Amino acid sequence: MRRLTKQNSVFVLDPEAQPAMTIFNGEELIVETWDAFQGERDPKKLASNPPRGPATGQISVSGAKPGDSLRIDILDVKVIGDAVHWTGPGRGFLPNDFNDHYVTHYRVEKNEIVSDKGVRIPMKPSIGMIATTPRVSRLTASDSGIYGGDIDLPELTSGSTIFLPVLVPGALLALGDCHAAVGDGAVGGTGAECGAEIHLRVSLAKGKKIPGPRAITPEYFITISPGVNLASSMRRAVKQMVDYLVEETSMNPYEAYGLLSVAGDIRVCRTFRPISPVKMLLSRKVLSQLK
Repeated sequence: MRRLTKQNSVFVLDPEAQPAMTIFNGEELIVETWDAFQGERDPKKLASNPPRGPATGQISVSGAKPGDSLRIDILDVKVIGDAVHWTGPGRGFLPNDFNDHYVTHYRVEKNEIVSDKGVRIPMKPSIGMIATTPRVSRLTASDSGIYGGDIDLPELTSGSTIFLPVLVPGALLALGDCHAAVGDGAVGGTGAECGAEIHLRVSLAKGKKIPGPRAITPEYFITISPGVNLASSMRRAVKQMVDYLVEETSMNPYEAYGLLSVAGDIRVCRTFRPISPVKMLLSRKVLSQLK
């Protein structure tokens, strides 16, 4: 199995970039990722040089062309080293109330992370940034769109699958910004940021065009919709889930819409930024009953 090291880090998804690696349909690989701060832990240094959010990539998928989609099976996410939360001016839901740079360190103990104060939190390693490359360059940190990006999805753990559209030849996949744990919205600006080793299997669906990221986790089927306006992003995520149910089951639009009102959930993925992704979730237990 091949390995792409974290030395192959990028800060921009560039459609003209030379790939760090080319893989084939169905290939498995290990991807190493930096934490969001590239190992820096000093609040003063973080204040003077804010994190840029590296991703590892870009990975070309042989034969991938616009109009196709990728299926990325996340076989394992292994936390490497410690984890840290950092907040500072302008970050999180309450940027005007928290003006100091503040770091909380977490050590990893088996299936938990433990803070400096001894608070124990269940560890749930997840991938925060995963994307194919769009037609126009985008940052790996903060930016997101129909190609995926910095979506901070806590459900994207070992045993999950994410589907992403191919927008440029080769798809040019990149991923990073892993979390040992993170809450919906990451209200303080970051999660428990960590380095990771991610075991992936990447498959190519020829001619399978999708409108944006979709995920299947152990519990949910999820549609993800980033946008500059939270309300319109929510509406779009609901519409994408309705469309999926109509296309993939025998439900009509009104049946699907009603089902989501009773059994679905819509949530904010990440703290407020110029582009904010939201997610629509439907339990797989419910989905499995639909024909």
